Amino acid sequence: MIISTWGISLREMWEGFSACDLRFKDVALRLGGARVLRQDPFECLVQFLCSSNNNIGRITGMVDFISSLGVYLGSVEGFDFHEFPSLERLSLVSENEFRAAGFGYRAKYIVGTVKSLQSKPGGGAEWLASLRNLDLNEVVEALCTLPGVGPKVAACIALFSLDQHHAIPVDTHVWQIATRYLIPELANARLTPKLCIRVAEAFVSKFGKYAGWAQTVLFIAELPLQKALLQPTFESQKKKKSIRNKGESGFDEHSGGRECQTHNC
Repeated sequence: MIISTWGISLREMWEGFSACDLRFKDVALRLGGARVLRQDPFECLVQFLCSSNNNIGRITGMVDFISSLGVYLGSVEGFDFHEFPSLERLSLVSENEFRAAGFGYRAKYIVGTVKSLQSKPGGGAEWLASLRNLDLNEVVEALCTLPGVGPKVAACIALFSLDQHHAIPVDTHVWQIATRYLIPELANARLTPKLCIRVAEAFVSKFGKYAGWAQTVLFIAELPLQKALLQPTFESQKKKKSIRNKGESGFDEHSGGRECQTHNC
């Protein structure tokens, strides 16, 4: 049985999610290894500052540059590994140095966030770790006081490093997933801050207190590379379901299947 960091059975969780949602069931058959990591909060924060309006290739390059500033750990098969640099180490890097490394406008956010964290009582690392003891709304509000951190980035940090398992980072991609499978009645609406809350509520209503984990798997399935790999399987399963469910009532393809009775997946 697959066990997560918190002693949670991922197999049981995935089975619960699959029972609630046919889309998740389809995806889970091929993405059973997708899961949420509990990152160091400072590392997670810096990485998501790099991700703002960016692509995976450039994000990887930026994170590699920052990592290279940390303590050298060794080399494996030609790849050098470093410890992620501390807050103090990053405070020695100027905005111009970051810009020269290709960070663009994100450079000022990283430098500004580092300075802001250094001014926190007890130090930035301690302040970030303390957010694990707060409610999600309080966590998002606190993180949004840092330069370059908005509600979506704050939700990402909360989910991946601050134990907020029901946090839903809503962007246009998650909006499309939600309107395709959870709230199709809003498919033609324009995403607004109010509807971002509606999307998050829809995920939590469907998947429960670990909704952020389910959302992550569904998000991964929409990435171009994964989508290309999954498409043949989905097409085959769709044909089988169409034959099996022919003549049945109560099946809603747009919502991903029948609603889970308890929503307590």
